[in-house]
Amino acid sequence: MKKVSVIIPTFKRPDFLERAIESALHQDYKNIEVIVVDDNGRGTADQLETYETVKKYTTSENFLYIAHETNLNGSCARNTGIKSSKGDYICFLDDDDQFMPDKVRKQVDLLEGNSGDWGACYSGHTRVYPTGAKFKHIPKKRGNLYFDILAAKIDLCAGSTLMIKKDVIDKVGFFDESFTRHQDIEYILRVSKFYKIDVSNHSLVNIFMHPTSNRSKSAEQFEERKKYFLDTFNSSIKSLPEYKQRYVYFAHNIDIAKQYLKQKNIKKCLLFVKTSGRPLTGLIKIIWDTVTYYIRKKQIKTGR
Repeated sequence: MKKVSVIIPTFKRPDFLERAIESALHQDYKNIEVIVVDDNGRGTADQLETYETVKKYTTSENFLYIAHETNLNGSCARNTGIKSSKGDYICFLDDDDQFMPDKVRKQVDLLEGNSGDWGACYSGHTRVYPTGAKFKHIPKKRGNLYFDILAAKIDLCAGSTLMIKKDVIDKVGFFDESFTRHQDIEYILRVSKFYKIDVSNHSLVNIFMHPTSNRSKSAEQFEERKKYFLDTFNSSIKSLPEYKQRYVYFAHNIDIAKQYLKQKNIKKCLLFVKTSGRPLTGLIKIIWDTVTYYIRKKQIKTGR
């Protein structure tokens, strides 16, 4: 039975961390090690509180707690975990999320049944809201996902659903520590350059949408984030055929337009629809997605 390392980077969330650890330790696949990487900075109030949460696990042979001397970032924390891991497979789990009991087994079985050109897999997930509302997402896309990732056509939730072969990391390298945002996207994008990525068609992770991780952002902030994404991955986008490049910019412009529509800024919404390159298609997509958004928003509010 191959060993699986579950890496949990944590920062300022000791109140959620125990749930994540318990879900990793209580898998129905038994050859697991859990590595918690504390990025709060040694001696800080958050680090001390985090240690109080984890100290009952530290006597277990399959548990490792590592505290950074100073706060670095999520990429650094993941790299620290990878460097300390002994597993043949690596999983990542955000400190406020939760694995289903069969998550590891299902993904190991999937990757063990594939040829060597399949380097990783992700899974479906369920978003859980404070009101009790739950929305399950079951993805189907597998194979070469490079374009889909760049065009934001796929909801990977790579911070918690991803399992990757250790020898893939040996080839692809570690997380880019210069990235303070989009580090999981940058990494899985790099993996997808060399390997096909499989998918488990089951919801294997709960993603908790608590207020501290789901703060609303203005349309201007959303636009800034999208522009940062496009600038960051400009060379990757330019490596695509021209028609795919156009689609990437279309998709991101329409996403920005939807945000402005939600804030009733019709002028800015139409500006991004116009500059998307496919205004009629974009307008139809915006109307459909906006109706879906408000239906879901009502469901979240009522807990249904």
